[in-house]
Amino acid sequence: ICAAYNTPREYQTPMEPHGLIAHWQGDRLTVWEPSQWLDGMARTYAEWFGVPFENVRLVSPYIGGGFGSKAFAYGYGAVAAMAAKMLGRPVKLAVTRPQTFTAYGGRAATRQTVALGADAEGKIQSIVHRGVNETSVDGMWVEPLGSVTSIMYAAPNFSSRQNVVRVNTVVPGALRAPGENPSAFGIESAIDELAYEVGIDPLEIRLRNYAEQDPEAKKQWSTRQLREAYVAGAEAFGWSKRSPEPRSMRDGNQLIGWGVAAGTYPVRRAYGEAMVRILADGSVEVESSSIDMGQGTYTILAQTAALCTA
Repeated sequence: ICAAYNTPREYQTPMEPHGLIAHWQGDRLTVWEPSQWLDGMARTYAEWFGVPFENVRLVSPYIGGGFGSKAFAYGYGAVAAMAAKMLGRPVKLAVTRPQTFTAYGGRAATRQTVALGADAEGKIQSIVHRGVNETSVDGMWVEPLGSVTSIMYAAPNFSSRQNVVRVNTVVPGALRAPGENPSAFGIESAIDELAYEVGIDPLEIRLRNYAEQDPEAKKQWSTRQLREAYVAGAEAFGWSKRSPEPRSMRDGNQLIGWGVAAGTYPVRRAYGEAMVRILADGSVEVESSSIDMGQGTYTILAQTAALCTA
């Protein structure tokens, strides 16, 4: 089978709009700004103004939603910091709700073509993937459309290529699994179409092409329980009772559709450090550039410190 899949431009508009306060003290810059990546944003400010990284302090105690849009420093941050430097006093800048569609990019529009070749038993013999995403005329963003395609299913032959097209738009950026999201949409849709063409259950064809190791790196997975998830999900949903014929399942006047799809996201590790101080009153203070978007980072850091100092 060979099929094309498109995704439109998508935007995240967090409950908390973007904004910051910038304050210079000599050649030291302090920025109060919601951030998903303190270290990266601080380095950007340091590069913009030609000061040492150690001279930039980014303060972000909490975040009212980011979804990728608060992982980078943007032009409005440079404007606020520049104005603060020129005026010699703190400057506050707040992005309006309409400006959240122009101050940063959201997910790029994408186009994919996925071609799958399989034998009569539904075993995939080849995967050919071609993708393209938009970027701006003066900036570059690559939405890695082959990130899931290359590792999701075992295939002896694989080819992937991606192009980027410059258009008159805002530079795209990260939004909730950049690359993995549209990539999973493309390959999973294609697997469904292949299952229909060869007459094999969509769940069964996924199990037959299950990748026991990373097809790209040829290494064992650190953790991968997708097969178990397939089986548990099928049992919980009563998949065996599903009618394979399209438009055959109804509830009164409503058509009922049952589908199956999978996704994946990598576990990335990076260098990190923290400082722990035991104060005179016996209390413990933990300093780290970790951020808490609601996942409980601060609680976990406190628990870890308590265990290590008990």
